[in-house]
Amino acid sequence: MDWQRLPDPAELAAFAGAHLREAPLFNQFALGLMAPGADLSRYPDLRLYAVADGGRCVGVVTHTPPWRPALSRMSPAAAACAGANLAPCGEVFGEEEAALAFAHASAGGAPTRVVARMGLFELREVQAVGPSPGTMRVADEADAALLQAWVAAFRDEAVPHDPAPGPEDGLRLARSGRSRFWEHQGAVVAWAHSAREVDGRWASIGPVYTPPHARGRGWATHLVAAYSAALLAEGRVGCTLYTDLDNPTSNAIYERIGYRRIGTMCRVCTIDPRA
Repeated sequence: MDWQRLPDPAELAAFAGAHLREAPLFNQFALGLMAPGADLSRYPDLRLYAVADGGRCVGVVTHTPPWRPALSRMSPAAAACAGANLAPCGEVFGEEEAALAFAHASAGGAPTRVVARMGLFELREVQAVGPSPGTMRVADEADAALLQAWVAAFRDEAVPHDPAPGPEDGLRLARSGRSRFWEHQGAVVAWAHSAREVDGRWASIGPVYTPPHARGRGWATHLVAAYSAALLAEGRVGCTLYTDLDNPTSNAIYERIGYRRIGTMCRVCTIDPRA
């Protein structure tokens, strides 16, 4: 197998587009970078790699430091090739067998382990969730400070191993036009963001956050249902999102709306024998 670095998303699309579109929801990080209007300013050190076999792409690695590398759907053999060629990294994200093979090869044979499992879900039709005690609205620049606080709270609670949000992330989210709030009696009680477009046909939702004082009242359920319905009404085939498989509450919420699990993605790390 051959290993190569691709200079930009246009070259990624030209060389690897067909491979990525074979399983778009499993390859959504790479496809999101290729989407028209993608905000690449978030990734000043964008690194794109491909594994080829007989001149045909069989795997893609996207690396946007300080985030961990993300693997497209690929065989363990292709993942091992990628891991052997990429500079050693402590973590990787992908389907379990491929991520384990990548991490093992990247670490020169050191032990590896799965440290988190995420459910990958898709939705093609929204299920009714009952009366809507509130309304959805688009976040705007006046909401930047609230979004900054909530994205930090979401990270600390749900994904503490992810990089901390930057000081301008709240403003970026507010200006994106892709964040939605649920309001009840004049108060903002939940937030959902559509992180990326996937192959021009799917919308990826996340993060989703409800502050502790507003939980248990169904606000996030109504917000995600309303936002998903709005995204479908704009002509998309469906919506997709990730859930923490250790959080049965969030999984039940999304299943009630109509999301169905189609796969499992893993965060894999190498084990330092000195630890």
